[in-house]
Amino acid sequence: MLSNRLILFIRTYLILLFVIFFSNSAHSQGRVDGFYKGKGTTEIVLGGGAEYAKTYYAGKTKIGFTRKIYNANLFIAIGLFDKLDVYLSAPYIVVNSVRSIQDGSVFFKYRITDTKLTHGQLSLSIAAGFSGNLAPYQTEGGSAIGQQAKIIDLRPLIHYFSDKGWFATAQFAYNYKFEPTPNAFNVTIKLGKATSKYYVDIWYDYQNSIGGLDYRGTPSPSSFKELGVDYHKIGATYYKTIAKRLGGFIGGSYLLTGRNIGKGTSVNLGVVIKSN
Repeated sequence: MLSNRLILFIRTYLILLFVIFFSNSAHSQGRVDGFYKGKGTTEIVLGGGAEYAKTYYAGKTKIGFTRKIYNANLFIAIGLFDKLDVYLSAPYIVVNSVRSIQDGSVFFKYRITDTKLTHGQLSLSIAAGFSGNLAPYQTEGGSAIGQQAKIIDLRPLIHYFSDKGWFATAQFAYNYKFEPTPNAFNVTIKLGKATSKYYVDIWYDYQNSIGGLDYRGTPSPSSFKELGVDYHKIGATYYKTIAKRLGGFIGGSYLLTGRNIGKGTSVNLGVVIKSN
């Protein structure tokens, strides 16, 4: 009989192959959360959504510019050990009439400490990952898919989970981006409740680029890859258990303000398949 470790390795390898195959027609976004899956547990998220923007921040100045963005999502989280998870994603984007696979990513998250408090638990984790374009997609003009940025991401996480299911998570990230895309800082704060039957959260996401050029700015960028992208976003997610290993979710977000980014509302929905 095969050992448990070998079985886990084979399953992880097959999932990686599935990601590479599915990347030809799927999109996923997302980094990490404050919860751990547990050794041998896998979650596969399949979904899709749309974003509609009527205005665009050229630098920090609003201009009239309409973009419709559609996506299909694939996201996989695997509990390699009780204190170590791996996250895989591969996106597919449609902007106006242009479509392409976008930026795939792989992240590892490790729990450093876990402290029992009077009414809950407080944990500190560290996550690190890499993302990059999976195809030479369009980077210029109104139908740009992205910046083709290669990013090394390092982020500590603080997560509190109460005995009644309420939780709060804070992430602080530094994104090292290979030239010509400028580096960036990112902060995400999430509040919510998680039970065996449902999950709900509200969140705030902030990004600040370190320099970079502006669209229609001076000096004029030679490529959209040089643009610095800043934003303040808010959003919410609701998940409902459908069966023992199946659930569904719906989520939305809204961009409050930003720099070199479209201002609009997005909606996503999908299913979560679990195995262990």
